[in-house]
Amino acid sequence: MNNSLDKVQAALSDYITDDGCGFSVTATKTDEFAMLTIIREDIEEFAMHATASESQLLFNVALFDKAQIIEGQAAALNQMMLELNMAMPLSSFALTGNNYSIFGAMSIESDASQIQEEILVLSENIMDALEVCQNFLIKA
Repeated sequence: MNNSLDKVQAALSDYITDDGCGFSVTATKTDEFAMLTIIREDIEEFAMHATASESQLLFNVALFDKAQIIEGQAAALNQMMLELNMAMPLSSFALTGNNYSIFGAMSIESDASQIQEEILVLSENIMDALEVCQNFLIKA
């Protein structure tokens, strides 16, 4: 595994949020890439994926795909997401192919407490993002 991802895994191994939630971390390594799948106990359906470049730790969470948007609402949803990007600390929205996601990046030099802060904020931003997007999505 990549040393930077090892540091992420170690930072989260015994980390418990103030509200008592823990994280499970699963490592995946192939010849081409290394990745962590991070799951917060109370939002298991939204896995965070972590990778590392030479200078950054990158975190990404798939939120929903285009097929889940109410017909005719994509432009309004995109506008709202652009307006919210600045208001979400440590996270940004992205659209990759048909998938909307939320992501964050930080230096590979970050220490354990900074990594924990990023993961905590990203996990909180997942729920906040879904809440503000719900009026644009087809109800399941």
